[in-house]
Amino acid sequence: MPYFQTRDHTSLFYTEGGTGRPIVFVASAWLDSRMWEFQIPYLVDQGFRCIAYDRRGHGRSDWSWDGYDYDTLADDLGTLLDHLDLHDLTLVSHSAGSGEIVRYLTRHGDARVAQIAIVSGTTPV
Repeated sequence: MPYFQTRDHTSLFYTEGGTGRPIVFVASAWLDSRMWEFQIPYLVDQGFRCIAYDRRGHGRSDWSWDGYDYDTLADDLGTLLDHLDLHDLTLVSHSAGSGEIVRYLTRHGDARVAQIAIVSGTTPV
């Protein structure tokens, strides 16, 4: 199973499929990458490269004692994008995952990101 290491050495799981333009899925709070199990196969069949990950404390990722603030979660997302060297990507989120995308953009900019899709999102104020 593929994992990547965050800067505080937390091991996070990710899954990917397809070979086209990348789409990265960020799950709701308390859910993991499996929440996208119906969307990913369809989009892979449409020619996209789909990536979903389990944020810290979720699914198959490490359960750290801290790092659940938006800054750290956004940095974790940034580490994934760097690890896979993704560009011209679409970020898709649901619920609290939307806050991670917004915080990622405010902390790291939009150089890698072509577009975002926030579905029923909640964002930091």
